[in-house]
Amino acid sequence: MIDLSADLGEGSPRESEIWPLIHSANVACGGHIGDEASMHEAAQLALRYNVRLGAHPSYPDRENFGRRSMSMAPAALRESLIAQLTSLREIAGALHHVKPHGALYNEAHRDRALAEIIVDALRTVDASVALVCAATSQMAAAAHAAHTPVIREAFADRRYAPDGSLAPRSDPGALLNVAEAAEQAELLAEDGVVITSDGTTLLVPFDTLCIHADMEHAVERLQAIRTRLGI
Repeated sequence: MIDLSADLGEGSPRESEIWPLIHSANVACGGHIGDEASMHEAAQLALRYNVRLGAHPSYPDRENFGRRSMSMAPAALRESLIAQLTSLREIAGALHHVKPHGALYNEAHRDRALAEIIVDALRTVDASVALVCAATSQMAAAAHAAHTPVIREAFADRRYAPDGSLAPRSDPGALLNVAEAAEQAELLAEDGVVITSDGTTLLVPFDTLCIHADMEHAVERLQAIRTRLGI
């Protein structure tokens, strides 16, 4: 069965409606947003709906929601990531996985040194926890090198660039509507491919299929995807 996942604990409208529709959640843990109360609520909802709970750490940049690059000393970034992961782990009791957020995710897709900082922070907190990332990313390469489990991620609601990264949100057509997301999810489920921003076909191996809860009509996307995939 397809594992549907979402980035949660971010204060997005209708988050409560998303929890029953997914199998895995990536929960904000204080970097771009999130606090003790939101993490407690997420942990309780994960238990209620039998959802696998993971951490969604980011650059420590609440002002820009973690979506802008930050120039940080490696030791400082590692310390921040460890603090974020530890805060959610202490509240939830355990983490199933870790998925970086925003600019950190996008940059570590290509930057091996940055990817290695993420993997090191993850392993410091719990070496058994899996890293969620694109199969072709430097994060996956760094995780494999460190013998860290990898959960390969694909996105149903975002347009892909030809190199396998996500098209910037500012690009026209980068955010897929409900029908487009359902179509992309079906294409991924049946053929393991997407149609990129330049019209080419791209192979996207995946274990989990993500929907962004902060995008408008996220609930409708999930409902349409579940219907299309017969989940």
